[in-house]
Amino acid sequence: MTKPKNTHRKNDIMLITFFLIISAVIAVVYIFLFRKEGAYVEITVNGVLYQTVPLDQDTSIDIKTSNNGLNRLVIEDGYAYISVTNCPDKLCSKQKKIHYHGEKLVCLPHKVVVTVISSQETSFDSIAS
Repeated sequence: MTKPKNTHRKNDIMLITFFLIISAVIAVVYIFLFRKEGAYVEITVNGVLYQTVPLDQDTSIDIKTSNNGLNRLVIEDGYAYISVTNCPDKLCSKQKKIHYHGEKLVCLPHKVVVTVISSQETSFDSIAS
């Protein structure tokens, strides 16, 4: 005797739903238990460290690149964001404000990456330890 096809489909949907719920629970646990607030932002231009700035001091930094690129990084109230840019698509200025360890702002045309770090050691040092 063979089962009707609807039973297979129903079981598949239940299995997929189960895995989606488990994934969501794991993501929520990770966000609330293991996420650390950052202390600094590390600015790199074309893969080279440009500057490291504390997140607890409100400031504005103009990041100038070799191809006449300009990104203005603003740090206020412990959050960092790019407020002004002269890249063609301006996607970097539309990214959300960051403040958790590991979050990034990226401007691909200017090859600028802003990464939140929890201590002032460079990201290469934290990977090695």
